[in-house]
Amino acid sequence: MKDPTCVFVFPNPEKISPPIMRLDECSIGWNQDTKLLRKVNINVDMETRIALVGPNGVGKSTLVKTLIGSIENLSGYRFIHGKLRVGVFTQHHQDMLDAKLSPIE
Repeated sequence: MKDPTCVFVFPNPEKISPPIMRLDECSIGWNQDTKLLRKVNINVDMETRIALVGPNGVGKSTLVKTLIGSIENLSGYRFIHGKLRVGVFTQHHQDMLDAKLSPIE
């Protein structure tokens, strides 16, 4: 077996006191006429893992965008810890990648 030519090393993230993200009694959607979700409550801390599963158009991406602050919640309270840095890789980013290149390239 050959040694890898490139090794990825990711630093351990700084511990942030909980909650790092939170939604309380939020309505989520694009405007008041198209609320997709109502009375949403989510607490996220350093150990939280979330899987969102469902058919297209039910609000999964809208929920994530609201949680990370990309779109405004229509009502309720959103909290994002001041030290939190969010990175998102969506399915649509994959379309912009050149499949002929290696992950390192």
